[in-house]
Amino acid sequence: MDIESDIKELLQLYTSTDHSSCQYVRVLSFVEGFVLGQISVLIIVAFALRYLFMEDVKRVKKRYLPSRRATTPSMRTNPVAANTPPASIITSKTYYDLIHHPPESTDWLNVLCAQAIYQYRDDAQINDRLMLAINDMLNGGLRPGFVGPIVVTELNLGEAFPILNNARIRPSDELGSMHAEIDFEYNDQVTLGIETRVILNWPRVAIAALPVSLVLSVVRFSGTLTIELIDPPRTSTKPDKPLERYIAISSHPDFVLDLQVQSLIGSKTKLEDIPKLTDLIQTKLRDIYIDKLVYPTFVKVKVPTMFQDRTKEEDPKPQEQDLAPPTPTTTEKDQTS
Repeated sequence: MDIESDIKELLQLYTSTDHSSCQYVRVLSFVEGFVLGQISVLIIVAFALRYLFMEDVKRVKKRYLPSRRATTPSMRTNPVAANTPPASIITSKTYYDLIHHPPESTDWLNVLCAQAIYQYRDDAQINDRLMLAINDMLNGGLRPGFVGPIVVTELNLGEAFPILNNARIRPSDELGSMHAEIDFEYNDQVTLGIETRVILNWPRVAIAALPVSLVLSVVRFSGTLTIELIDPPRTSTKPDKPLERYIAISSHPDFVLDLQVQSLIGSKTKLEDIPKLTDLIQTKLRDIYIDKLVYPTFVKVKVPTMFQDRTKEEDPKPQEQDLAPPTPTTTEKDQTS
């Protein structure tokens, strides 16, 4: 019996010591985790406060601007001089260097123009709208008397789109003005085919007629466009006619216009692709382009005025009275007599 009681006492002692040790370990792990969590929170708060309130401002990297070095603090703080050209003010505020700025891409503009051209091509194919419009235009008042009715036989607007690139700003010929230069290139085959008759009116009217068939194709068209905003000069006096503000679009004289002309003249004995006629048509089309668009000639796009002049016109001067004395009446004549 003594041995059994001793064994029971030993088991009770062992179990009691094991349970207390486990509780001690659990309490110690909880305290360690709590302390470590508080320390980590304090470290994060300290770093955040240091970054927000004690960071050196000079070490912060500034956003890059192309021509910021040319803009001094005195230019930004001092008022603009009255005689400063507008071009200098605009380029300094927009950080654009007219000399060293590289040409820019106009891919976004190409996409927008291609969308518009694609839509116009689809609209032109509905019921041959464009062909009928060109037919009416060619048979209008501009057709000479020795040319018979013109019939449009073929019309192809091509599948490619014009590409604009290398856009840059350059000083204009005018003082204090600028213009944009954009290169363009169009490689496609736009075809127009017509049939008509050349009428011989001598020695009498319509004595003979010669059938003519032409097919004109534009293969390549490239050059440089100039776009400039023309601002009317400022005047202290009110002009008789209001000055208008417009956009001038012109082309450089070094353009490239490659054409293909297929001709067929005659009814029985037909002459095909006459070189002299091809040169005549190409020269005429180039001269028309030069006269209409090549600098100094330009196409004018009017810019609407936002603010109308509301100054009232002066009333006209009253008419001067006649200084001659009035003619005397019959009673006045009798009194004088």
